[in-house]
Amino acid sequence: MALTPEDVVNQKFTITKFRDGYDLDQVDDFLDSIVELLRQHEVEKSELQAQVDDLTQKLAACEARSGASEEAVSEQTIVVEAPVAPAAPAEAPAVQETHAAQPDAVKSSAMLQLALELHDKHVREGEATRDSLISEAQAKRDQMVEDAELTAKQLIEEAQKQRADELRLLGDERSDLQFKIKDLRQFESEYRSTLRSYIQSQLRGLDGSPEPAGAPDGLQ
Repeated sequence: MALTPEDVVNQKFTITKFRDGYDLDQVDDFLDSIVELLRQHEVEKSELQAQVDDLTQKLAACEARSGASEEAVSEQTIVVEAPVAPAAPAEAPAVQETHAAQPDAVKSSAMLQLALELHDKHVREGEATRDSLISEAQAKRDQMVEDAELTAKQLIEEAQKQRADELRLLGDERSDLQFKIKDLRQFESEYRSTLRSYIQSQLRGLDGSPEPAGAPDGLQ
């Protein structure tokens, strides 16, 4: 599927629930550069298409002129061949004029044939040049589009990979924090239990010890 600048602009990323998994400004700048590159390739593609259309129009005009030239040549051939029609045998002057006109007719036919050959040669060369230019422009356009799509795909894959790496790193940090919290709670529980046992043993020691001599009357 072809990637357009609008696809990049409208691309959304899911933000992690605990904290941002990526720098939003960096991602926006990164996507902006992709959009700019794609739009530049679209402009170049439009320019190449305009060149192809212009060459196509020129070819059509050339073919139209070729058709008109062929019609004119056909009319000239008819005019040249008309004088060589054989006259009646009884008219000697007409026969002499016909024989005199034959070299001119042959010469004119040769000139017309040469003109037709040159015309056909120019048409073939023009068509070959046209086809070569169109093929080159289309190949260049296709290559530019392919390069742009490949570049955009690579950039997006790199951005997604970077985001995945950051999310994985955050997940590892979260697991470490949970493990430390668990250790602290266990330490707190053990500390409280030890402190409670110590205080209770001290109280039991006080209860079992004799009262000191000379204690006040109220304490005896």
